[in-house]
Amino acid sequence: MRYYFHLRIGQTVSPDEIGLDLPDMETAYLEAFKAAREMWSELLAEGSDPLSRCFEIADERGRSLLTLPFAEVLEQARKGGATLPRLRQSLQAESDQRRVLMASLREYVENIRKTTEGAQKAVERATEMLRRKR
Repeated sequence: MRYYFHLRIGQTVSPDEIGLDLPDMETAYLEAFKAAREMWSELLAEGSDPLSRCFEIADERGRSLLTLPFAEVLEQARKGGATLPRLRQSLQAESDQRRVLMASLREYVENIRKTTEGAQKAVERATEMLRRKR
């Protein structure tokens, strides 16, 4: 799947026009985290506030999937990496929930399709009966 890493600075968004092909959301998060960590010292050196920035990770349809505040880099440094395992669990839970929702949505769409086909056949039968009565 292709992920896009839009950089938000306050109210301003710099869109990522290229994106990256990555296997899953966890890898996308880790890529964004790595980039934020690499940018952190550069931002401080130039006198910019890293805490005012975040990455908004989106999919190829433009749907926002996750926001990574640069503050998480500082939080991770304070806790010595303890946030990453929790984040992996959280991402896995969210991914599992999305799979369940997608399966439910597919089932719902299939039921609607069957209902529509049944209604269409009923209309065709009724139309045929009306033709015969004329």
